[in-house]
Amino acid sequence: MDRSSIVGMACLSLLTSGLGSGAWAQTAGYDWYLVVPVIAQTGSYQSFIYVHNPATQAVELQVGYNGGTGSATPGATNCPSLPVPANTSVSASLTDICPSLAAGANFGALRFWGAQAGVYTRVQTPTGNGFSVEGLREIFPTCSNSVFTVLGLIRQAAPPTFQSNCFLWNRETRAARVVVTLASGDGTLIADDIVELAGDEFLRMLDVFAAVGAPAGDYANARASFESIVPIGGGSPVNVLTFCTVQNNTSFDADFRIGKCQQW
Repeated sequence: MDRSSIVGMACLSLLTSGLGSGAWAQTAGYDWYLVVPVIAQTGSYQSFIYVHNPATQAVELQVGYNGGTGSATPGATNCPSLPVPANTSVSASLTDICPSLAAGANFGALRFWGAQAGVYTRVQTPTGNGFSVEGLREIFPTCSNSVFTVLGLIRQAAPPTFQSNCFLWNRETRAARVVVTLASGDGTLIADDIVELAGDEFLRMLDVFAAVGAPAGDYANARASFESIVPIGGGSPVNVLTFCTVQNNTSFDADFRIGKCQQW
């Protein structure tokens, strides 16, 4: 089956389903295995990371970092273990936690495992504008149709100039294939594309409208849907974590929206 047929079938499924008769919410919580979907230390944004050990004894958390494609340290990196005293919260930057990262703009995702903990991060600009990202439990609900959706995306050229960026994180070691579809509020197709991800790849799609070939112009109340399909090498669809940020390009504040599994 050629690319246009694959995209067409995926779009038909998305646009005729209503895209929202039953969303599963991914929730933050204390757990033995947590992920922070987006972490950054760049000239524009820095993450302040807070890790809480609620136990009555000290713990050492194992830490892994997945750098984004195009960042200073792409791919998987093992970081030193993070000691957290009993009933204590520690705070750190990305390079505090992973000191071996290459100099330059680093962005990607963090994993913590090995003990019960809670994680919260604040991502902000040098002037203090930013957004919050909670640590999420690694075990996400099974999505029967492998479709995840983010609502309320905007592209606006007039001040304050909004830009929507989307991210795909392949949390498996095998390659993934994802159909990315943008639709208007009434379900009209805006644009679509197929994205290939290597194992462990973290991909940032700056201005997702441009990234998937949307016509020029402003958009409001748009939604992005991400459908993991059978990879080129065969096998089952890969579990890909998806999310987007809507960024104000005047003040550089932003927000965070994780893809929600659609069940119908």
